[in-house]
Amino acid sequence: MEEQDIIPTIDMLLDKIDAVISALNEEGARLFSEGKYDHARALLNKVEGITGFRGKVLCLKDDWKSLRVPALEKRAGVGEGSARSRSGPLKPGLKTTPEEFRYPILEALVRLDGAGRVRDVVRIVEEIMADQLNIYDYQPLPSDPDSVRWKNTVHWERYNMVQDGLLADDSPRGVWEITDAGRQALKHAKNNPDIQRRLFGGEE
Repeated sequence: MEEQDIIPTIDMLLDKIDAVISALNEEGARLFSEGKYDHARALLNKVEGITGFRGKVLCLKDDWKSLRVPALEKRAGVGEGSARSRSGPLKPGLKTTPEEFRYPILEALVRLDGAGRVRDVVRIVEEIMADQLNIYDYQPLPSDPDSVRWKNTVHWERYNMVQDGLLADDSPRGVWEITDAGRQALKHAKNNPDIQRRLFGGEE
């Protein structure tokens, strides 16, 4: 696995942890409002434990960056290549490529006034690309049956967009934020009729 493969994988893990923490906090607030204080406190104690685990993941991310592991040339039939062949990767061209999510992600963030939580961004991206996502995009990942392929692809493209300066690299955890460069890229893309139809084809 190349060096750049590790960081977005850790980021996806952190996003999932944040989603769990958010859901548990909401459930805890509901229990408090219903007067179920013991259950609420037990749930919030669990959140504290998960938050501690999240901190360990962040430390692992920093540790990995500090190692500066070089990218290695991949050889067919060796190491990861063999594992991937056993897992049955898709043939090229079947799933939607990461690049095709770039402008929908930017448009989703503009609709969210420049920044939004991951689940809100993903929801709008799905609405924008409803006519493009196919059966392969909605398949679960062989490595993680609980993850849908297209959502995983969105997270990979988000990493690429941060590297390209289109999304902020210092936004709060669980929040994606468009940069001025991202706004300019979207504005320029809207002059492309094909992209414009994709983003606004369902609108008046």
